[in-house]
Amino acid sequence: MTEGNGAGSATRSTVCSGSEDREAADKTKAEIVTSTSRAYRGSLLLVDVDRVMLPNGKIAEREIVVHRGAVAIIAADNGKILLERQYRHAARKVLWEVPAGTREEGEAPEDCAIRELEEETGYKASAMKPLFKFYAAPGYSKEIIHVFLAEGIRHGQPNPKDDELVECSLVPLADALRMIEVNEIEDSKTIAALLYYACFFRKGVPPGPGGNAGNA
Repeated sequence: MTEGNGAGSATRSTVCSGSEDREAADKTKAEIVTSTSRAYRGSLLLVDVDRVMLPNGKIAEREIVVHRGAVAIIAADNGKILLERQYRHAARKVLWEVPAGTREEGEAPEDCAIRELEEETGYKASAMKPLFKFYAAPGYSKEIIHVFLAEGIRHGQPNPKDDELVECSLVPLADALRMIEVNEIEDSKTIAALLYYACFFRKGVPPGPGGNAGNA
């Protein structure tokens, strides 16, 4: 195998080397769990209290929310994005959000995305393409949100849960981005999903795991 000798090859080698060095250094920062107690058990989440030993030998406690994980969906149709308005009790207000929902026990993220999109909005997708995933609040929660792009959407009959009162709108992407800019959209997963879609997918940069999600 011939090795490249241009500036680009040197840059890639430097980046890879730096990544390996960081991974090795990160392992020395891990906190060792010495005990765990369950402080709360609910229908949606659990709360654990971990007693941990820090790299410097000191002991600390970490209160951790244990969550099954969730999905968020970018559903685009002719330059418009499907958004929901839903009252969120924790925020004490109605928020703009992309369709989203919590995974059932053992449910694959893609299956959850298909189910949640149809249940909440009535829309069905010909394909669900993974874009990225992120920790919702890593300071205290294990929750990971998987973001998908719903392709080939077509409208059907929604079937929301009894406690879900959702209003759906197709909003031009430019308007949605402006809503982020002026803080009209305040939901973090919606902000992350829309900015990812606008910055990478719409500009032809192949997003998604392994860069294989393709272009809009």
